[in-house]
Amino acid sequence: MLRPAPHLRDADPTAPHHLLLGPDTHGVTRYAGEVADAARAPVVRDVAELAPGAPVHLHLTDRLLGRDPVDAATAVEQLARRVRLTVTLHDVPQPTDGPVFAARAAAYGRIVRASHAWATNSWHEHALVDRWSASGARGTVIPLPVPVPAGLDRQPGPSGRPTVGAVATAPVVGVFGFVYPGKGHRQVVRAVAALRRAGTMASVRVLGDAAPGHADEVEALVRTSRDRGVPVEVTGRVPEDELVSALRGVAVGVTAHRNVSASGSLNSWIAAGRRPLVRDGAYAREMAALRPGTLTLFDDASLVPCLDAALRRPTSTWTSPAADLGPRLEDTAAAYRAWWATVG
Repeated sequence: MLRPAPHLRDADPTAPHHLLLGPDTHGVTRYAGEVADAARAPVVRDVAELAPGAPVHLHLTDRLLGRDPVDAATAVEQLARRVRLTVTLHDVPQPTDGPVFAARAAAYGRIVRASHAWATNSWHEHALVDRWSASGARGTVIPLPVPVPAGLDRQPGPSGRPTVGAVATAPVVGVFGFVYPGKGHRQVVRAVAALRRAGTMASVRVLGDAAPGHADEVEALVRTSRDRGVPVEVTGRVPEDELVSALRGVAVGVTAHRNVSASGSLNSWIAAGRRPLVRDGAYAREMAALRPGTLTLFDDASLVPCLDAALRRPTSTWTSPAADLGPRLEDTAAAYRAWWATVG
């Protein structure tokens, strides 16, 4: 018999079971639990608890299921033979993955073909999946919600900035999330070095820790930053209850990763009332259209002047209280329920 989490005792039996894999600290696992809670879906942690033929939804990235993409695809195929499986694909493979792209794309193709139906978090990812996956299953797009904390004051004070929460006074440039190659930390350091040469004594604050297997990336970042004369602070993992304050406590937020599919870190900046600088790309433009006024696009040639402008005009780094931050989690849950009803 299924044993839902205590807060899901009133789970709706018409919603598919949500299979949560991996630790709760993993972003995909945490998000899956949040969607399940909002949709009142029953939650299981063990495949053995799933009855044959039961409707099951799985939020996945291949790295949650195995170190090798082939193993991840095999695990999903085995699950799909046992239950009626729908999936949400996270960290969708794209050519900028480098040498592992072909293996990851092949694995995701197998996952999509094994599933009854699939979803992505953006049209950008949907197009990528369509490009390399010949699937008869139906795909849909359900954007990530912006998790605005309850009671957060987004009304501006005399400075034009929100009246609560830490507000930076020093020219600190923040990058939030795991540190790994291609996340953009090094480019931000180079840009800040250029600002310092021009007389703006900015520094970099890395709000996060090394991604698993990438401890050397943090060491290299600190070393190269020192060589460039740029002060860098690495905070390590930011506790959930301190995140809003941490994101409000830098002068400018930057989301600079080159290999972005859907970005929880971008939504965290927006949820905290910040308007970060975001590397231009298909996903960034999609989010700019979805939530006008919540981000500022830059490219390789414009990061330095964009940083300079943001540091000189702090109000440009905060969203307007009137900005539409939707969808919210309840909207996302409603979209999932409507989708499950059509593919059931």
